[in-house]
Amino acid sequence: MRGRRTSRREAKFIINRGASGPAGAMHDKRNIGMVIRSKGFFYNSARVAAFVLVGLMTTWSCAPAQAQSVIASVNGDPLTNVDLVEREKLLRALGEPSSSSDAMESLIRSRVEAGIANKFNIKVTKNQYGSVLQYYAERRHTNAQALYQRLLHSGAGAEHVNNFLSIETAFLIYAHALNRAVQVGDAATQAEIAKNKTLADLRSYTIRQVMIAVSPSSGIAGLRHAVSEMNAVRARFHNCDEGVKLTSEFHDLIVRDPLTRTSSQLGDQLTAVLNKTPVGHLTQPSRDSTGLVAIAVCSRKKASSDEIKAAAREIVLGRIIRKDAEDIYKKLRAQAVIVKPGK
Repeated sequence: MRGRRTSRREAKFIINRGASGPAGAMHDKRNIGMVIRSKGFFYNSARVAAFVLVGLMTTWSCAPAQAQSVIASVNGDPLTNVDLVEREKLLRALGEPSSSSDAMESLIRSRVEAGIANKFNIKVTKNQYGSVLQYYAERRHTNAQALYQRLLHSGAGAEHVNNFLSIETAFLIYAHALNRAVQVGDAATQAEIAKNKTLADLRSYTIRQVMIAVSPSSGIAGLRHAVSEMNAVRARFHNCDEGVKLTSEFHDLIVRDPLTRTSSQLGDQLTAVLNKTPVGHLTQPSRDSTGLVAIAVCSRKKASSDEIKAAAREIVLGRIIRKDAEDIYKKLRAQAVIVKPGK
C-alpha cells in the first residue's frame, strides 16, 4: 500500500533539516543517504561495498582534449559538442540508444536532474553508484562488473561518467525522499517472490570490515607498511572471533562489528568476491581514503524466508521509486528552458 506522497516543499525540509521518527530520520547534511539505509532501499550495502566500488572506480581512462563549442543550454547551463560525443560513448557502453539525438536528450536529462540535486544540496559519493550500475546491468541481462568493464573501455572521460552516475543516483534519492511513506504490502512481496526465481538462490553473509589505517601524511612509506601489515593479518586471520584478537598485536588494525547482508543487498560484484573467499578468511584488500580495507567472511548460508521477503520488498520499492522518478523528470523536462542555437 502506498502512503501519502510528500510535497516538494516537505522534501526540501526533510533533506535539508532532517525529521524525527524512524521513517523520517532523513538527513543531516553530511549524509543524505541515511533515509535510504533506514528504509532498506539501495544504499543499505554502502558501508560494506564502499571500498570495492572505490577500488573499481579509480581506474577510469581520460578522454583526449577536444575543441569545444556550445551546442545548447538547459536552464542556462551550456552543453558542448564534447559533452555530446562523450555521452554517445557512455550510452553505447550502457547498451542504450546512442544516436546524436539520444545523446542530446540524455544530456538534457542530466542537466535537469542536476538542477534538483544542486537545489537540495544532495551529495553523492562513488560508493553509492551500485544501484544505478545494477539497474543498467539488469536491463542488458549482464552483471554490474561486466557493465563496469564496458564503461571502463568506452572512451568517455572519467568526469563525464562520474557525473552521469552521480546525478542519476542523486535524483533517485530525491524521488525516494518524496515517497518516504511508501510501503510494499504482502501481496506484492509474494508476487515478486513467485516470479523472480533468483530470490530462491539468495544467500546470506555475515561479514566484518577489517582495516589497516594509513595516515595521509605517511605517504608511500606508510602505504607500503600498511600492505605489509595487511598481508601478515590475512595470513593469520582464520575465523572472525579469533581475528578480532589480532587488534592487540597490530596497532593500526581495526575490525568492525559484524553485519549480516544478503547477496541482493551486496550486489553481484561483492557477492562474487565473497563466494571466492573461504569462510573465516579475508578478501583481498582494496585501498580507500582511510587506508587498506578487506572483508572477513564470518558465515555464508542460504537466506532465510524473512530475508527473501525483505529482498523482494526492496526490489518492488526500487521499481516504484524509479517509476516515480521518471514521472517527476517528465514534469521538470516540460518546464525546462532549452535553447539550441540556430533553431
